[in-house]
Order: sequence, then C-alpha cells, then structure tokens
Amino acid sequence: MLFAILVSVTGLGLAFLSWVLRDDDAWWSATLGNVAVAVLLLLPAEFAINWVRKGFRQVTEVASNANVVALAAKSTADQTARSLADITERLANAQSDELAAAQDVYRNMTRDASRDSLLAALRQATADGLVTRQGVRSPVWETDLHYRYVVDGPNGELEIRLEEDDGSVVSTALWTAGEPADAFYQRLVLAVREAGQDLGTGLNLPTQSVAALADMLVDVVGLRAQALAGNRPTLVNIIERVEGWYLTETIVVPGHHLHYTIGVDSLAEPNWEEHLRGKGWFEAHHLIPFARRLYDKPVKPAASSASSDD
Repeated sequence: MLFAILVSVTGLGLAFLSWVLRDDDAWWSATLGNVAVAVLLLLPAEFAINWVRKGFRQVTEVASNANVVALAAKSTADQTARSLADITERLANAQSDELAAAQDVYRNMTRDASRDSLLAALRQATADGLVTRQGVRSPVWETDLHYRYVVDGPNGELEIRLEEDDGSVVSTALWTAGEPADAFYQRLVLAVREAGQDLGTGLNLPTQSVAALADMLVDVVGLRAQALAGNRPTLVNIIERVEGWYLTETIVVPGHHLHYTIGVDSLAEPNWEEHLRGKGWFEAHHLIPFARRLYDKPVKPAASSASSDD
C-alpha cells in the first residue's frame, strides 16, 4: 500500500511538472509526461502482480496444509495400527507366559527333586482334573510294574505304591516330610528289587518314572492349551500314559491320534487288536490287552465286532 501511494504521488507530480513546462520547454514537458504515464501505469500493474502472487501463496498454503493434514492422518493411522499390533503381541506373549508357568509346575518335578516339588505338582494336576484323584501312575521302565502317586490321604501324606498292570498293590512307600530325596528313592529301588524285577546296574531308577510323569503332564497342559484343538474333553482324569497312549477313567486315547477314543466298557469286545492293526497301529497288539487288565475288562465270550468313535 505504501508503495502504491509513492507511485501515485510521483506519477502525479511528474504529470504536473509536464503541464507547467508545456509552454516553456516542450521537450521536457513531453519527456516528463511520458515518464508520468509510465509511472502511473505501474500502479495497476503492481496491484495485479501482487494479487497474482497472493493467489499463488494461498494455493501453496492450502496445498501445504492439506499435505500436513494428510500426513498427520496417515501418521495417526499408522500409530493406531502399530499400537494394536503391539497390544496383540503383548497379549499373546502374556498368554504364552501363563502356559509356560503352568508347565513349569511340572518341569519342577525334575528340576527340584524334593518332596515338596513333587507334592505341589501332583496336587495341581489333581485339582486341574488332569489326573485321576485315585492317583496317577507311571510305568517302571521295561517291567510290568507301575508307580502310583497318591496325594492327600487321611493325613495329607505323599504315598507311592508299586502296582502290577491290573492295579494290584505290591508295596507302599510313604514319603514323609524331612526325608531326603536320595533316601526315599532308594527305598523305591529296593521295592522293585524285592518284587523280583530289578533289571540290573543303572536300570532300576525310579527317577526315570518321575521324569516320564513330568513329561506327560507338561505335554497334556500344552495339548489342552487351546480349546479348538479338541483335547480338553478327552485328556482329563488320566490314570497313566503308556507308550504314548493315554488311559483315563473313561476312555483310552491313542497318542498319535488324539481324536480317536475307545470307551472303557467297549474294551471287552474282541478283535480290537485286529481292528486297530488295520489302521497301522501295531502297538495296539499289546496295549489293548494291557488296558483290559487295568480296567478289568476281559474279552466277552460271545464274538462281536469292534466298535469305536470313528
């Protein structure tokens, strides 16, 4: 605006001088007149240029603001996405940590060979319905004997029974508070020896049976971790795992085909061995007779075809 005023005053002044000199000096009058006209023409031109420049600046500012808004929106969306991904990851990690903590209760059976560790694990497995309240069993390696771990009897004791396949008790050992682990496990060694099934140096190790039990419980917790896997209804109240097969209070579950179940009552039907051998499950040849002994389900005299939950 100041520039416009100066241009206007200068132009008008030159025009006035041109008029004053029109009679005295025609040349200067004409020259000043031309200059006045040129100066006065600068005013609208300058206004036009300024208007155009202002328009460009406004367009540039609008475009710049739009770009800033777009970048801000994208940044917000990206941050939201990252935040959801972070939350999802943290939730999944927390759940994985919960699973690991649940399994660690049973891993501690081997990490800490104390009575308290074994007792805590067995109590947890019983409370969670993983094992039968009558006491979970674990095979004595390469024999037809089994340890049954019974907790919280009348006096809250920890009792380990040595049993035969059918559950007949061979001997019983109570692990009382204060007894060292070495001393107690040595008593189990002697129990197997007295039963006439000591396999020799380095082969009569009750700790192996405890480790096998711990492995089974860790596996079962993992198999039951997700409901969609379908193992929660079947892997409950387990009596024993033998060669990967789970024997529960009501069903037998082949470990390599967890959705296939054999009802305990149907074990009395003949031809199960042949039926399962047809599936390629050759271990059934001795596991089905074992299950019949465990559940006291001898084969029915009358012939009938095997049935299952196929």
